[in-house]
Amino acid sequence: MSGAIEEARAFLDKAGRSFNAAAMLLQAGHTDFAVSRVYYGCFYVAEALLLTERLSFSRHSAVISEYGRLFAKTGRLDRRFHRLLQRTFAARHSADYDTNVDLDTAEVSLWLEEGKIFLDAAREYLKGQDPEDTAEQG
Repeated sequence: MSGAIEEARAFLDKAGRSFNAAAMLLQAGHTDFAVSRVYYGCFYVAEALLLTERLSFSRHSAVISEYGRLFAKTGRLDRRFHRLLQRTFAARHSADYDTNVDLDTAEVSLWLEEGKIFLDAAREYLKGQDPEDTAEQG
């Protein structure tokens, strides 16, 4: 399991960088690009969590769906994170592919903050999954 945990941690680090980039883009007034980075940060968190189950998918919709099935519906993590994934996926799609996108900067900022909370929750969840972490505590 340790290899999967290490890969999951790498995805969580990538998520953190994505959220940092989103904050810089928001500050510069690039809300459409910021929402894309917020979504990808959330997506990397979901991918990391699925790796702990030895699951990987090539389609974003599959990652979102499986995350919902395994982590939201079961209560392993708060359901709000699944809703966040769904909302940011839809907004990212529009921001990436439409030329005239009207995004609310305050809403994207809120999603960014929620994404960071999602990241923290995933890191906490991972602590309980790594046998080496448990051995160090004992």
